[in-house]
Amino acid sequence: MLITSSRKPSINTRVLCKDLASFFHCESINRGKMGMKEVLSLVEGDPGPLLMVGEYHGNPGSLIFYAPDGQELLSIRISVTTIKKLPKKGFSKIPPVATGHAAIAHILSKILAIQLVEETSSPLVLKISDDQLDFFYNGQELFRLNIRTIR
Repeated sequence: MLITSSRKPSINTRVLCKDLASFFHCESINRGKMGMKEVLSLVEGDPGPLLMVGEYHGNPGSLIFYAPDGQELLSIRISVTTIKKLPKKGFSKIPPVATGHAAIAHILSKILAIQLVEETSSPLVLKISDDQLDFFYNGQELFRLNIRTIR
């Protein structure tokens, strides 16, 4: 998976991109002046999707997942609640897992290629509910994405 931002991202958007990239063990790039074709060309050969973090009034406002061929897979309007800074070390080799019974849980776990489980002993967990995505490390919440709409 590759994570990128809108063309002129705010600091908050760049930080969220980096945090998501750390959590999912993938690359984050600043888009700059690159068009969608150029960004999608970076995903070629990578089985994972492209995640573009969009903005709303200078803050992260959407997560749009694209297939490597440019087809939009999922769009989620969000607001962000930052809890604490991600640790610099510790979870670089731990695969994240997802939990949750929301309708979007199965879709997200498939797009992100992470295992959806009932109970977990993994330290790196994405808890998916109908109205939020909570990111945990060793039982402590790192940050929360509040879901506004899904399409």
